[in-house]
Amino acid sequence: MRKPKKEYSKKIVFWTGVLFVSQIIAALFFSWNSKDTSVFAYSIPAASGSFGASVIFYLNKAKMENVCKGKIAFFKFKMKWLEKHPEHNEELQKELSSIETSLTNKIDSEVASSISEEITNQIF
Repeated sequence: MRKPKKEYSKKIVFWTGVLFVSQIIAALFFSWNSKDTSVFAYSIPAASGSFGASVIFYLNKAKMENVCKGKIAFFKFKMKWLEKHPEHNEELQKELSSIETSLTNKIDSEVASSISEEITNQIF
């Protein structure tokens, strides 16, 4: 039985984390052996910035996936409910459409914030 492939975004988070941890370990090793550690003043913040950016990217992606899954689940619920209760179709349709509108607005605002949100890496 084959293992399912990992998502590409999870691979990015993993490998940037490995890069960050390896920078820390190398810096500790150089410091322990009294070597020059000046290069780590630039490489550690750069590695941590790329790791942080990849984590934020992954969390935004997961948030959007979950919001869209919620919208799909609501649509399925709405269809089943309307099939079971056709006598209250008009009332339910009004209430469910207002809920659907609020969900759609939430999705639109999350998409807009994910697209417009800037991720800045500050290296001092």
